[in-house]
Amino acid sequence: MSSKSLLIKKHSAIIQCSVKELTLMQRKMINGLIYIAQKNPESEIFETNAEYLKKICGFNLESNSYMQEQLKKIKEISFEFNYLEKDKTIIWSVYDLLSEITFEFGSGKIKFAFPPTLKKNILNPVMYAPLNIILIAGLKCSYAIVLYEFLRDYLTAPSVPIMTIEDFRNILGISKNEYKLFQNFKVKVLIPSTEEVNLKTDITCRYELIKETGIRNKYSHIRFFVTKKTGNLTYEKNRELKPERLDHNGNLFEKLEAENKLVLPDEILKEIPEKYRVKSLIDEIIKRINEGKAIDYIGLNLRYAFKKAKENPLYYAINALNKNYAGFDIEIEAKKAKEKKAQSVAMKDNESQKKREEIALDIVRSFPPEKYDALYDKAKELNAKEHPGNQFFIRDSMIEMRMAKIYMENSEINSYQNNDND
Repeated sequence: MSSKSLLIKKHSAIIQCSVKELTLMQRKMINGLIYIAQKNPESEIFETNAEYLKKICGFNLESNSYMQEQLKKIKEISFEFNYLEKDKTIIWSVYDLLSEITFEFGSGKIKFAFPPTLKKNILNPVMYAPLNIILIAGLKCSYAIVLYEFLRDYLTAPSVPIMTIEDFRNILGISKNEYKLFQNFKVKVLIPSTEEVNLKTDITCRYELIKETGIRNKYSHIRFFVTKKTGNLTYEKNRELKPERLDHNGNLFEKLEAENKLVLPDEILKEIPEKYRVKSLIDEIIKRINEGKAIDYIGLNLRYAFKKAKENPLYYAINALNKNYAGFDIEIEAKKAKEKKAQSVAMKDNESQKKREEIALDIVRSFPPEKYDALYDKAKELNAKEHPGNQFFIRDSMIEMRMAKIYMENSEINSYQNNDND
């Protein structure tokens, strides 16, 4: 689309809802439906078409069948609204988001309606956050969407309320059986969603974890801090650095933010012992960054300095950055890092491929009988030709896998859907 901004006024009670198993695609579709409704407030039944909904949500699906299936699932899900009771004028409530929806396969026309009370809050929100759904369409983690909308809702408030970890999990839509260990939740959900919000949206956020009173190692609450981005961001000068990746313990961020506009990447921060994270060293690091030095150069020299220095580590670290004490170690470490990154990319590509195959298989199985049978016969013929006499490859399961492969070769599956981190 040519437009870079499509705004909706999303009611705070809808943002602060609790719903399980809502996918990346479904969250984007809900925002698309709200946008359509707010553009046509006089309508009883709202109308659009599949192509337009795909455009405003950033989908690249050739087939409409998968979209139709997602709309069906949205219709079947119940939403617990006003979960944190931000809007004191309405009561806690549970709704079906859609009271009805129809999808015409031939024309792609979509008709939908909201329950009356919910429709009123969608069309005339008293308390809301302005959201750019084009920006949200670019996010690839459903948890990042929830976090962004939640923080955008509090952007102009004095502060974001402290939440229990359990309440935050519920807003994200995480079930009790997912990410039971806090470290898994932090690594798989909290850190990636925070990083994507910082990297791709118009706000910068950080969080602070609060331990339960009397229990040393158990976190019970979380507090977020959010600010609006302004002007040109420093990372435009050197995209490798991604300085919007913040320190995730919360405390250090405030010290660095007060002294330097650039927030250092975690790859650098982890090499600096807490007591040496002071202005003189930070200034030297920023100087090296502005000169175009890579993260590897800075990180390895810091690591070398704090490991080798027998006295005055701070002075040694500043000199190491200036004179490249790490020397030949950098080339060796850079090669190792490159190989490790290549392995990680290969693993992610493999996981992504598996997801694409699963999605394609679901789509193929939803085909009308005549279309399914035609593709089945084609896949069976190809398997038999490539593996003559091998009965294993003419089993139904192997034929369906070949059908999914054929489908994938003939049509692009939505890239946002492939990268859903759920």
